[in-house]
Amino acid sequence: MNIDRKSTLMANKMLKLKQPKLLAKLPFNKKDAKIATNVNYYRAQYLNWKDIGFIEAEKKRLGTPRWGHVTKILENFRESGFREQSVSAKILTKIFKKNKEIAQGTRPFTKTQKILQLISMQETLLLAYKRVKKNKGALTKAAKLSSGIYNKLGSQQKELYNSTKWAPDGLSLRDFDLTSFLVLKGKYPWGTSKRIWLDKPGSTKKRPITIPPFMDRVVQEAIKMVLQAIWEPDFEKINRSFGFRPNKSCGDALTAILSPRGHGLHYAIEGDIQGAYDAVPKDKLLSQLAKKINDKPFLEFMKKRLNYDYVDQSGRHRPKVGIPQGGIDSPYLFNIHLLDLDRFIHDPINGLQSIIDKLNSRIKIAGPSYRYKPKRNMSEKRNRIGKSLSNLRNKIKDPQLSIEKINEIRKERYCLIKKIGNMNSQMINMPTYEPSSLRLRFLYVRYADDWIFLTNADSQLNMKFKALIKDFLLNELGATLSEEKTIITDIREKSAHFLGFELRRHRRGRRLYIERNNKRFLANAADVGIVAYPDRQRIIERMHAKGFCEADGFPKEVPWIANLETPVIIERYNSVIRGMLNYYAHLVGKSSLMRWVYILRFSCFKTLARKYDSSINKIYKRFGVSLSSSMWKTIKFDLEVTISGVTYVKEFHLLTFERAYRDAISIGLKGSLREIFWSREKGTVGEYDLNKDRPAITQDNFLDYFSWVSLRTRAPFHMPCLICGSPNQVEMHHIRHIRKNPYRGLQKKAFLQIMNLRNRKQIPICKRCHIQVIHAGQYSGPSLSGLMYENILFDTRVVNTESFINPSSKEYYAKSMEEKNFKRKDETGPNV
Repeated sequence: MNIDRKSTLMANKMLKLKQPKLLAKLPFNKKDAKIATNVNYYRAQYLNWKDIGFIEAEKKRLGTPRWGHVTKILENFRESGFREQSVSAKILTKIFKKNKEIAQGTRPFTKTQKILQLISMQETLLLAYKRVKKNKGALTKAAKLSSGIYNKLGSQQKELYNSTKWAPDGLSLRDFDLTSFLVLKGKYPWGTSKRIWLDKPGSTKKRPITIPPFMDRVVQEAIKMVLQAIWEPDFEKINRSFGFRPNKSCGDALTAILSPRGHGLHYAIEGDIQGAYDAVPKDKLLSQLAKKINDKPFLEFMKKRLNYDYVDQSGRHRPKVGIPQGGIDSPYLFNIHLLDLDRFIHDPINGLQSIIDKLNSRIKIAGPSYRYKPKRNMSEKRNRIGKSLSNLRNKIKDPQLSIEKINEIRKERYCLIKKIGNMNSQMINMPTYEPSSLRLRFLYVRYADDWIFLTNADSQLNMKFKALIKDFLLNELGATLSEEKTIITDIREKSAHFLGFELRRHRRGRRLYIERNNKRFLANAADVGIVAYPDRQRIIERMHAKGFCEADGFPKEVPWIANLETPVIIERYNSVIRGMLNYYAHLVGKSSLMRWVYILRFSCFKTLARKYDSSINKIYKRFGVSLSSSMWKTIKFDLEVTISGVTYVKEFHLLTFERAYRDAISIGLKGSLREIFWSREKGTVGEYDLNKDRPAITQDNFLDYFSWVSLRTRAPFHMPCLICGSPNQVEMHHIRHIRKNPYRGLQKKAFLQIMNLRNRKQIPICKRCHIQVIHAGQYSGPSLSGLMYENILFDTRVVNTESFINPSSKEYYAKSMEEKNFKRKDETGPNV
C-alpha cells in the first residue's frame, strides 16, 4: 500500500518538475481537516444516483393533478409580471445610466436623490431576499437585542423584530410590507449581530465575522444594489479595484497585472491595511456617501445602520469605528471608502501621478532612433567582425589554397564565430536605452484591502511612494498601513505575493515566448511583462491542513474518507482538482500546476488502497484504464442502474492532469477577461453579459430579469399551505442542506421528499401548520402525509413555481438520463 518515496521523485523527474524546498509551517489539525472535507453532499448524491430508478418512479407518483386555485394564482402573476417592467428596476437603471454619463464626462455632475424610497420598495426587498436566502449560512442565527433597546421600540417595530430576529424561517409578505414601511419612515429596527471568530486558511490567526439578523441582511443587500448603481461607473472608469464588485473576480485583478501595463515594471509594493473593516471611521464613510447622494433620510438611515452592536463571548459591544465584516453591504461600503485612495494614486494634479509626472519632466527622453551607446558600439564592432567573417568565408573557397592555409583560416573563423556569440550574450544583458532616460511608470491594482503597486522606479523612490500612500491613508481615510505586511520587493530577485499568486519578472538575458495580437513568438526579457505562478507556500499549507500531503508535500491517504464508496472518493478529489485548475489554469503556465494535481491524484490512489487494504499497483489493475498512456492513465468506476428494463451506466473517472487542464482552459476565461479589461481601459462602462445567478444593474437585459425574479420570489407567498391547503397566513418554511440528505432517508417526511425532488429549501406553510405540525414535531412527529389533502400533495407547482414559466412537455419535470450523464449500457464504447 505504501509507495516508495524514490518512485515519487522519479515520477516528478519524468514530468520535468523542479522540487522546490517547501515545508508547511502550520501544524496539522485532524479535527479541522475532517470539517473541511464535508463529503455528505457527495455521499447523498451517490446514493440518489444509485436509487435513481426509485426516485424517477417517485416523481411520477407524487406528480398530482393541477389544482385550479394554484393555476389561477400563477396565471394572475404571469399576466401582471410580464405586462410591464419593474418600477424598481427602471429606477435603478435610470440611476446607473445617469452616473455612467457623469463618469464619461457627457453630463454635468449632480447628486442622486430619493435613495431611501427605492430601497424601501417591496420589489427591491424581494430581489434582495432572493439573493440572500440561498447564501451559505442564511439560517445562522444572530443575537438578541438588549432589553433596554427592545422596550423603546414601537409596536410595529416589535412585531417585525419578533418575526425576523433569528432566521428566514417564518417570513411572510406582511414582514416585507412592514419592513418597507419602517425603512421608508427611517424607523427600521436594526438588530444585534453575533460575532464569531473563524480560522484564516494557511494561518494561525483568526478573523472576526459578524452575523446580523436575516432581515437586516435583506435590507443590506437592497442598500448594496442601489450603491452599485451609483458607484459602479466610477470604479469602471478607474478600472483598478476588483474586489467584491459585480462582474469582477481575482482573475480580473491578475489580468490587469499581467497585461502590457505591467511590462518593464520590476519593483512591487505589497500593501495591506491594518484592521481594514474594523478601522473605518464612520463619519468619513458617511461623508463619502454624501459626496454623491443628496438624501438626508437615507444618510440618517445609514448612520443608524453603521451604529451597530454585536455580542461575542466577552459580552455586548457597540464599536465607535469600523463596519462589520460579515454584513452584506460591508465590502462595497469599504470599496467606496477606499475609492479616494484609487483616485489619489492616479490624480495628475495633487496625487501620486503628479509626483511621477514632475520626475518625468526632468528626464531627457531619448528619441525613437536613439540606442544605448555601449550597446550601439558593441553592435558596430560585431558588424565589423561579421564582415571579416564573411571575407574569410569567401577566401576559403579559393581552390589554390594549401591545406595548411585552409586550416589556419578555419581556426580564425572559429575564433571570430565564438567572439560574435559572446558579444551576442553580452548585448542581450545590456539595456536598450540609457536607464536614466526611461520614463517612470507604475501599475496599481486593489482587491478590497489588499493592493499592489508596481513600478520601474528604484528602491529609494519606492520608499517615498510607500510613505506618501501611508500618510494619505492615515490623514484622509483614518486607515493604518501594516508595516509588517507592506513590503517592497524587487520581483527580478524575489516573488511578490498577491491573491494566491507569486508575481515575478525575469531578468535580462533570457528569451521567452510571449503573446501579442494572438501570436506567440520569442522576445528578449526586456519586452516581457510580469509572469504569475501559483503561490506554492500557500497551496502546500492548505493541502497539508486538509490532509492530502505531509508537510514536505509528499502525498498521503485521507483515512476518514476511506470508508466511503469509491465514486464518492473519486468525485471528492475531482472537485478539488477542478477548483484549483479553474482558479489558476488561465493565468499561469501549465507546468507550474502539475505537482499539485500529482499530489491530489496520488492521495486519492493511497486512500483507495487503504479502503481495499491493497496497493496502488493493484488499484490500477482493478480500476485502471488507458494504462498504456502516461497522459491519460487513470482509474474508473462504473455505476449501473436499471429503469424499466433498460440498464444505464454512469462512469466515474479520476481526472488526469491533461483532462482537467483542458476542461479549465476550454472555458475561455483568459480571453474574455482580457477583452473586458481592455474595453474598460478604452472607456466602456457596463455592458456585461447577463449573469442569471447574480444579475447586476451593469448587465444587459437587467430590466426583464429583475421583473422575472421578482415574480418568482413573490409568487410562493401567495400559494396555499403545502400541508392543509389554507390560503391564510402563509409564510415560508426554510430548511438547510436538503441535497445533503439521500432521498430514502426522507420517506417518513413527505414535504421534505418533495423539496428534495424539486431541489427547494423554502416552501409555503400556513402559520398553524408551521407551529403545530413542523416545529412542534421537529420532523419526528406523526407522518405528515396523513394531514394532506387526500394523502397526496395536491399540486407540485406550490413548490416548483417557475414550472409555469418554463413548462415541460413531460408529465413531470425532470432531466433525462442522458442529461444526468448516464449512458445506455449497449451504447457504451471502449475505455478512453
